[in-house]
Amino acid sequence: MAKKSSKDISYKRLFIAIDFPEDLKEKIFVFQKSVRNSIIGNVKWVEKENFHLTLRFIGEVSEKYVDEIKEVLDEVSHYVESFSITLEGFGGFPSLSSPRVLWIGIKDGLGNLEKIFDLIERRLVKKGIPKEKKPFSPHLTLGRVKENIRILQDFDFKKEEILVEEIVLFESTLTPQGPIYQPIYKVTLKKHI
Repeated sequence: MAKKSSKDISYKRLFIAIDFPEDLKEKIFVFQKSVRNSIIGNVKWVEKENFHLTLRFIGEVSEKYVDEIKEVLDEVSHYVESFSITLEGFGGFPSLSSPRVLWIGIKDGLGNLEKIFDLIERRLVKKGIPKEKKPFSPHLTLGRVKENIRILQDFDFKKEEILVEEIVLFESTLTPQGPIYQPIYKVTLKKHI
């Protein structure tokens, strides 16, 4: 997978994710606002409409890979039934005392998320997309820390369960105002019987 070398080739910045329903995005946004009001320092906050759970960040690839990535998602959707995940807790990477990323954790459903990641990962590598270097660590990003921050109180996102029925391929367009995420393909998981 070569980087941009020819003006004739069109590239897309892609990632595979689980999108959230609007009512859950609203609850996350309310939580994010309370965290925001308790922080001293510079954080680039994720916009409400961009809340999601990344399964696999792909990055910039030639447009020719898009159909192959869609094939991967079609295939994976036949192996995974719909399932529930629980969003709960609040933390930071690498730690909350010195975070670069602030997040809400995922509790229930981790086994299913890891299964989907593995199924996607193996198939993407076969298609020529480089293997993911970082270990899979499912979370919902609230914000990216730009400098040392101080959090003035403790926070805990209360348990919210959602049913995962779709996997979405997103295109990410970077703009000076922040990224714009556009769903370009969705697959429905098998119904849980």
